Amino acid sequence: MSFIEFDKSVKTKSWSMNNLHSHAHYEIYFLLKGERSFFLSNSLYTLDAGSLVVIPPYVMHKTEGGPFERFNVNVSSDYLDVFQKKTLDNLAKGIAIKIPDAKMHEIKKLLSQMNETEKLLNYKDNVKKALFGYFIYLISTLEENNVKSSAEILQNAPPIVLKMINFLNDNYAEKISLETLEKTFFLSKTTLCKQFNKAINCTIADFLLNIRLNKAKYYLTETKKSITEIANLCGFCSQNYFGLIFKQKTGISPLNYRKHHTDKIR
Repeated sequence: MSFIEFDKSVKTKSWSMNNLHSHAHYEIYFLLKGERSFFLSNSLYTLDAGSLVVIPPYVMHKTEGGPFERFNVNVSSDYLDVFQKKTLDNLAKGIAIKIPDAKMHEIKKLLSQMNETEKLLNYKDNVKKALFGYFIYLISTLEENNVKSSAEILQNAPPIVLKMINFLNDNYAEKISLETLEKTFFLSKTTLCKQFNKAINCTIADFLLNIRLNKAKYYLTETKKSITEIANLCGFCSQNYFGLIFKQKTGISPLNYRKHHTDKIR
């Protein structure tokens, strides 16, 4: 179902997401105040106030850190026109975009107006669409002006952890154990687990499972592949185990998850 929603969040104390997650829509994350550790796809970054991140569908992410204020725009792919989708996809390649001071006031004012739309009684959807269209235009100019990505200077995950993340992303369909990683990276299982946990705040096993579930969600919503095919493609040992673990982690069976996203299946 086509949708757009605006969400502002303010935390006065340290707060962290419990788990890595992904979703079938775009998320535009704008950090207004504070500093956050941000895991996105296969890297860990530190974002400071004034940073904007575009998270495409089915990309794993999580944030953690101290007090902050942020504004999110969540929007489904089918809500976007060609220009809007191209803008978001291009900005997503930069990982994190630093908003120039000259544009901060205008963008903050627009975000405030977007946040107030839920209080409108008349023409709410029309106002949302108009404000969002102008918002996309504003951030599209960041790309046109070649605003430098802050990703290069923000990355702070140890190299061995990044290598493990890339390995897991590339080989999730295969049988992977701690022994596999030990032989691949020539470090003990204890050392690998300790460094991974410290950097990502997640076990290697849970991270691998999240990758597999994330890929499964993509195949369920974006293809017509059978449940058995998807289980095999995503590294699950059997269709039954896939169904069991999928329902355990998402609260819904793979088949019902697909039914809820039938408008996404091509």
